[in-house]
Amino acid sequence: MSEKQTRCPNCSTIYKVTVTQLTVAQGMVCCPKCSAEFNALLNLNQIKDDQVQQPPLGRIFDQAPMVMQDYSAEQHVLDIFQRKPESSNINLRTYLNNLNTFTNDPVTQFPALNLASGQHHTDGKFSKKTVLYYGTWSLVNLTLVFLLIFQVLWFNPQLLERHPLLNAAFIQTCHAFNCETLDERYTHIKPEQITLARKGSDQTEFKGVLVNHYKKGLELPLIKVSLMKQNKVIHSMIKSPSEYLIESLHGITRIPTESPFKFHFFINTPRNSFDSYKIEVIRP
Repeated sequence: MSEKQTRCPNCSTIYKVTVTQLTVAQGMVCCPKCSAEFNALLNLNQIKDDQVQQPPLGRIFDQAPMVMQDYSAEQHVLDIFQRKPESSNINLRTYLNNLNTFTNDPVTQFPALNLASGQHHTDGKFSKKTVLYYGTWSLVNLTLVFLLIFQVLWFNPQLLERHPLLNAAFIQTCHAFNCETLDERYTHIKPEQITLARKGSDQTEFKGVLVNHYKKGLELPLIKVSLMKQNKVIHSMIKSPSEYLIESLHGITRIPTESPFKFHFFINTPRNSFDSYKIEVIRP
């Protein structure tokens, strides 16, 4: 029984070939004996099995020996390369060998999308984009940039503290859109029911409650205490939540709305050294 084989045009060595070798790389193979590259499809040869003494041909980039297969089944597959469709004058082998000749673009190249084109196709006609189109998209982009900057400033108030002009612009923007800044929210927390008591000769006790009248819960604020004598500030200090909250409230970080939080702290200043005081709530 005769089988499909190929002959190296350089050294005339005959090899058995498989369907995989004939289809991969469009039939291009490499001769293991002389390292010449040739098209196995164009050099197909039919000889008997007992005439073949050389090892099977390896594919390009594959030097491992070829696995022998059932060539009687391959004979039927290889015959396909010799057939011609009814409406064609060339067979499959000729088409595969000339495929790259008629294809100018590489296989891996993506089609051009023409996204940067200034025209679009409508009903078979090309029309330029109008001023309204560019104006609308410019307005949308500016709005998105404005929202991004506003969010950065909203969640980073320390930036506003370092830039007075930026802070003023931010406050004006908040008023225009009817939104409250973080400082304005903390003005809704009021110290109430404040009492003072003398403790020893050099200490004064402060007691009272903090009430959040804002519609949402807020992080516990700082308390600034200013001591005055004859309407002049003689001493001031700032107390953190861990310093002014009563023992049962330690560990709480937020003050809910309309819930009184008791505070209690001491200052190392005699009661008779000042005649008035002022307690302010400062955002953390």
